[in-house]
Amino acid sequence: MLTQPTIEATEALQQLNANGYVVIENLLPKPTVTYLRERVERILAYEREHPVDPGESAITNDQVGDVDFEYWRSGDDEIQRMKRRIRHRQAEEFDTPWPVRANEVCISFIHIPSLFDDGRSQRIFNLINKDTAFAPLVEHPLLLEMMDQALGRDSIVLDMSVNHVGPHTNSAGWHVDSPLTQIDEPLPNFTLGIQTAWMLDDFTIDNGATHVVRGSHLTQRKPPSGRDLLENETVLEGPAGSIAIWLSQTWHRHGANVTDGVRNGVIIQYGRSWVKPFVDLRTPMTAEQAAIFSPRLRYMLGCNASAPVRG
Repeated sequence: MLTQPTIEATEALQQLNANGYVVIENLLPKPTVTYLRERVERILAYEREHPVDPGESAITNDQVGDVDFEYWRSGDDEIQRMKRRIRHRQAEEFDTPWPVRANEVCISFIHIPSLFDDGRSQRIFNLINKDTAFAPLVEHPLLLEMMDQALGRDSIVLDMSVNHVGPHTNSAGWHVDSPLTQIDEPLPNFTLGIQTAWMLDDFTIDNGATHVVRGSHLTQRKPPSGRDLLENETVLEGPAGSIAIWLSQTWHRHGANVTDGVRNGVIIQYGRSWVKPFVDLRTPMTAEQAAIFSPRLRYMLGCNASAPVRG
């Protein structure tokens, strides 16, 4: 399923630390890319036809009015589903409201849309629990060696998802990744997380490839808001089967897709063991799924990697 990398982990990590990003081309053979892309398209189609909607929930303190739903450029139907997901989550958590306004809540604690860009773009959350065929991507030997060196042998997976950028869509805004969004400047001078994007389509400047600002990881600052061109901006282009890797403190955004086609990427974010994951990847993991995964992968997905119930 995997091909021999053309770069050693130490060299890739040196580039990552120097520039804030690295692209490694052709880590997946073409038949594997085709196989995984077909599986992604099936999940996308199913979830578009069967969006998650828990229905209305009874809560005493409704905070959804504080959420800036327009930021996501989602349609009215998806906005209403998001509201119901947020209320349902609060009801499941014993009707416990956030102690701050919703726009101050860490993004790891709040639902975000599956459909955005007026329905042209889509996310698949919790990918590994929907299709175990993607498990080998997490444990690619080159990536594991890099993560061991950068984040520690006990590093975990913070997120595993698909970002499907639809045709004729605008770029995202500049950002750094959670939990840096909740930290005041100066940001930490060490890495909390590393983001990776496996390219299931060619990533090009025209179809929404990831943009980064070279050297921004060294500023200990957050990027300016908006989508303006920035000095040292670089587009992480590569053929399908390649991987783009960047530090979570590197300023980044996906670009505009000005083509008639789509751009699919499998997103796997790794983090230090004590960083709050973006998704609870243990749920709804079954015993049958867990039996497929190696002990290392199970740990990275959160098994035996969280606080125990003591006493």
